[in-house]
Amino acid sequence: MQKPNTISRRDFVNGAAVSLALGTALSPVEIWARNAGRHDAGYPPSLTGMRGSHDGSFEVAHAIARHGKEFAIPQDLTDETYDLVVVGGGISGLAAAKFFRDRSPDAVRILILDNHDDFGGHARRNELDVDGETLLCYGGSQSLESPSNYSPVSKQLLDDLAIDPQRFYEYYDFDFESRHGLKPAIFFDKATYGENKFVLDILSPFRPPELSESELIDVIASIPIAEADQQELARLLAGGVDYMSGLTRQQKLEKLQSISYLEFLNDYAKMPPSVQQIFQDTFLPIFSVGWEALSAREAAGYWFPGTHELGVQADEGEGEPYIFHFPDGNASIARALVRDLIPPAIPGNTMEDLVVARADYGKLDDAASAVRLRLNSTAIRAEHTADKQFVDVTYVNAGVAHRVRARHVVMACYNNMIPYLCPEVPKAQAEAIGYATKIPFAIASVAIRNWRSLAKAGHSWVYSPGDAFFKHWFTDFPVSMGDYQFSENPDEPIVLSGWYSPTTRGLPAKAQYRAGRAKLLQMSFDDFEQGIYSQLNTLFAAYGFDADRDIAAITINRWSHGYAYEFEGIGIPLEYNRKNGPHILGRQRIGRISIANSDSEAYAYVDGAIDAADRAVNEQLT
Repeated sequence: MQKPNTISRRDFVNGAAVSLALGTALSPVEIWARNAGRHDAGYPPSLTGMRGSHDGSFEVAHAIARHGKEFAIPQDLTDETYDLVVVGGGISGLAAAKFFRDRSPDAVRILILDNHDDFGGHARRNELDVDGETLLCYGGSQSLESPSNYSPVSKQLLDDLAIDPQRFYEYYDFDFESRHGLKPAIFFDKATYGENKFVLDILSPFRPPELSESELIDVIASIPIAEADQQELARLLAGGVDYMSGLTRQQKLEKLQSISYLEFLNDYAKMPPSVQQIFQDTFLPIFSVGWEALSAREAAGYWFPGTHELGVQADEGEGEPYIFHFPDGNASIARALVRDLIPPAIPGNTMEDLVVARADYGKLDDAASAVRLRLNSTAIRAEHTADKQFVDVTYVNAGVAHRVRARHVVMACYNNMIPYLCPEVPKAQAEAIGYATKIPFAIASVAIRNWRSLAKAGHSWVYSPGDAFFKHWFTDFPVSMGDYQFSENPDEPIVLSGWYSPTTRGLPAKAQYRAGRAKLLQMSFDDFEQGIYSQLNTLFAAYGFDADRDIAAITINRWSHGYAYEFEGIGIPLEYNRKNGPHILGRQRIGRISIANSDSEAYAYVDGAIDAADRAVNEQLT
């Protein structure tokens, strides 16, 4: 990686020119006060404004990886020796701490370091105040994906935390949308399509409407594209055609992996540009790039139109519904782990009381506790002592470097930083780690005072294929559990989630991710706020919505280093998957240092993070 000779104006304005690294600028508390808005800076879930990778969380890491900053290692140790230091307080790091404690024959002392002002990593809790009422929302990691397919160790962890996924069949309101006449829609904007118009979403493979053939034709006829293009779309959706007939299954897979889904639609299904444009960004919440940069094989894996008859999809049997969702998303998983590790920090003992329990952040780093969680602490070095019996971990907190010593270390942080932090990583392993890149995105949590306008419009899920800031908007999951109740009446407040992906058309997926990360870090809260106000007015003003009146609070969850990379893109070797790829070499044990994070599994899901923690702890204890 090239190291700039100068500090950019953007770095100076947004990050005070690597200020924390140099120890000359704002403290984390001052940064909270500057960016958080009107809520309690000592209670991170309530902070609004720019969150996620917030100012103060990434400057030290950027100083090392981008600017070549070197820190003096403190001569004295900050604390006494720990049995385990975990770098990273996300689900993987917290799970590693639990596994290590539970599997150690003797009592142990554990320190968890995290660079953010809140724990959970991407499993972030948003609490939004609406005229005195607190609404919960997820700020990143969203739901438990098919928990019945989890590994035995992941299932057991949930059970140990008193989390029973089957109870969501009771807590999830399956009839919410039908009861209120809410349906997913595509919004065609005037700037792109000549008129502002909602049309029933007939494209999503996840939420296909139950329509008769005549109803489907009527919906297609209402899409503002040429009649001839409507007919082509109808042909595609009707199915029944193998557009790659004559090729074997293996030949089809190889071809699909080498072309984009848009190329497939153009070259094989012969779809016109207007139809391709509608499909372009349908999957941004999953991949953060459009279908021009994703393989047709990915589209086939999700049964996108035109791929049904290809015969390349694996038969995975009947899937589970996507309902395993706490009101704050997977933040509750992280909170359950913290409650298990540091009981005084979070009261209660059930998955229901966990939802409304208020964490006491003052008890996370208690010297009397066997497990300590230290926030606002960015690791800058992890290296074995000369006798190889310990690992010294240096971190920066409030601009000051500290050094702690541990018998074992688990690196559960952003994987690509590990070669910068661990000088003992072999070159080949560092190159393997560098193969992947995180997927950037931002999730806006927008609390509105009522959802009468959505009820009147009849839409709770909106995709905008044209000139739109946020391509996707959703109402939150209709989950009520314990003392937390989801909004039932359109006169009540609700949270809308907006999905933003910093795409750069024309680049391959990984190049888009790198460019998008830089773009996302340049954007201000004002950029997002203006986009939200303008777009929500465009969508719903005709139904009575007024952004100035109806928006009560906004939190932008910015994740410049978001999803773990799962070999997205075109031309990736077919054999690369969770069980085979560069990440296997990249996660190899380095003496008393092991690696645990979803990156090391090439799998951006909760069970991937847990399984990685299990593997890393087993490496250190056996």
